[in-house]
Order: sequence, then structure tokens, then C-alpha cells
Amino acid sequence: MLGRTKDDDPLRPSRSAPTDEVPPGYRLRRLGPGQWVAEPSRYLVFALLMAAAAFALGGVAGALAARRYYHRTATPMVVIVNGTPLRRDELRFRCERRYGISEVKRFVADELARQYAVSKGCWPDDGEVNAAMERERSKPDSLEQLAVAGITEEEFRDRLRLELAEVKLLIRNVEVSPEEVRAFYARNIDPANPGARFHTPDRVQVSAIGVPSAELARQALSELVRGVPWDTVVARYSVDPSRELNGLMVPFARGESVFATDPATEAAVFGMLPGERIGPVRAARKWWLLRCSAKWRAQTRPFEDVKDEARLGALLLKGIPRNRDKMEEDRTRFVRRSTVRIFDEGYAEAAEPNLTRPIRW
Repeated sequence: MLGRTKDDDPLRPSRSAPTDEVPPGYRLRRLGPGQWVAEPSRYLVFALLMAAAAFALGGVAGALAARRYYHRTATPMVVIVNGTPLRRDELRFRCERRYGISEVKRFVADELARQYAVSKGCWPDDGEVNAAMERERSKPDSLEQLAVAGITEEEFRDRLRLELAEVKLLIRNVEVSPEEVRAFYARNIDPANPGARFHTPDRVQVSAIGVPSAELARQALSELVRGVPWDTVVARYSVDPSRELNGLMVPFARGESVFATDPATEAAVFGMLPGERIGPVRAARKWWLLRCSAKWRAQTRPFEDVKDEARLGALLLKGIPRNRDKMEEDRTRFVRRSTVRIFDEGYAEAAEPNLTRPIRW
């Protein structure tokens, strides 16, 4: 047709670049007649390369920072003995090797016990735990018992919660009369009952230096007389396990300690006042220097102060023979249905937990 060029032919592909639908940062490149492709501009390619480089540098910097943090926190020296060091990471490894399996097994057993109690609606709430903690604190030697056991109050609280869950499982669907509660109280204030819960006999707590011979006992005494601190003398001479706590022993009543092997020594121990010291005295094939740390006179707690405990004890007295076997069978089935996945071969035995928990009633 006259007056029309080849580019005006509607059936012929256009030689001009399309201007619409080109993403920002891209440019058009011609592949052939009427064929164009959008490709990243040099600036976008440069930006992507810079981002990749920054990401790689960031990873390297993060790795170096983590390595530096590890060396700053994990490898410092804890102690050096004649040039031989003990690093912090080595100490942690020793602690894990010695205590790791027992802690893992405890965690598995505690968690399964918690989940089972929750499934039965018997997991104690904070109010129940707080009330139980107050009852424990009211006992005359509660803080001393925790100190000797080497556990914190928070750790004791966790153990108490698990124990309360066990109690609630055992007393489900059990009822007691006021007369049964009173009878339980009467049995537990009897001084002739060695396990009486509401009567506490005379008790004493001592710090001790126990040595295998009279000569060593006299040497230890001479250092105390010269003013050497008690803790230093304990560490230097004592062979009794109490040396790990600077000689502090568990509070005890008459007949409950190693000193009961010699009536005269036991009488002397219970004759001390807090702060007084005796020794050397002989008992249980050792010679002892003893210092009185605390003392408690015999005490019977009134019924009004312990009526909730007495009711709980009466419930357990009926609930244990009625519910324990059935509960253990049901809990065993629960544990067998549970999944315990071990990711470290060193802790494989934790996959078979032991959920037996003695009740202190």
C-alpha cells in the first residue's frame, strides 16, 4: 500500500521496545524481531552482589564473635596448681560426667510424674505448695536440714510439689471422720513413737572435728586454743564426712547420732549450750572436738496448729493401702505409652525412668 513503511505493517513484529510492565531496576534486551527480555540492570546486579558479600561477611563476623565469646567465657582458668591449670570448660565437663546422668534421669522422672499427675487432675497449685512450705518452715530445724542437704529453698519447693502430687493421687476418693483425724494426731504426739510428726524431742546440732586418734585430736585442740579458725582446723584434721560442710552435722535427737555409741559422750553433747565446745571425746571409733551450733527443746505442736496435717495423714493412712497398687499400675501404663527420645548415647539409660517416690508420712 502506498505511503506505508515496513514498520507500519500490523502483521510484522514491532522493532520498537515495549515501555510498559518493566520492573524497577530492570532493563530490556532485544532477542530478535519483536522479542524482548527484561534483565537486571548493572546497578541491581551490583546491589545483589554487595548484599551477598555483606551476608557472607556477617556470617564470618558472627562466627568469630561466637568463638571469641566461647574463649572468653569457657576457657578462663579456674585454678592453677604448680603450673597445671584447670579451665572452666574442663570443670564443666567433669561435672557433667559425674552428675549429668543423674540429673537427666531426675528430669525425665520428674517430668513424667508431673504429666501423669496433670492427666489425673492431681497437680498441686501454688496455694497448696505455699501452704506446705509454711508447714515445713514451722519445724524447728527446717533451715538447718536444708543447709546440710545442700539444696536451695527453690529446689526444695520443686520436690515438695512433686510429693504433694503423689499424696493427692493416693488419697483420691478417700474420706475420713473427725474421730480418725484425732486418733492420728494422738498417735503422733506420743513421745514413745519414734516417728511422731507432731512431737519433737530434744534436738541438737553440732559442728564436729572427727579424727582417728587421740594424738591428732590434741593437735587439733592446740590449734583452736592458739586461735586458728574452726573451719581451718576442720579442713586440716577432720576425716568425718561432715568436713564438706565445715563440720556441720545434721540435727539429731538422743539415739540418732554416732555419739549414741557412748552414753557419756551423748550426755555431754546434749549438755552443751549453743557456742560451747567439748572434746576430745571418744565415740564410734573416733576422737571428736564438738561445738554446739543450735539446740531445740522438746515440743508438742497443738492440734489447732496441725489439724490440716493430721487430716492429710489420716487420709494417707487409708488411701495408701486402698489406692497405691492401682495407681502404680495405671502410672506404669502411662509411662510405657510415653515417648522419651535420647539424643546423646551417654544418657541412654535415662530412657527407662524410675518413678518410685517415698512418701514422708
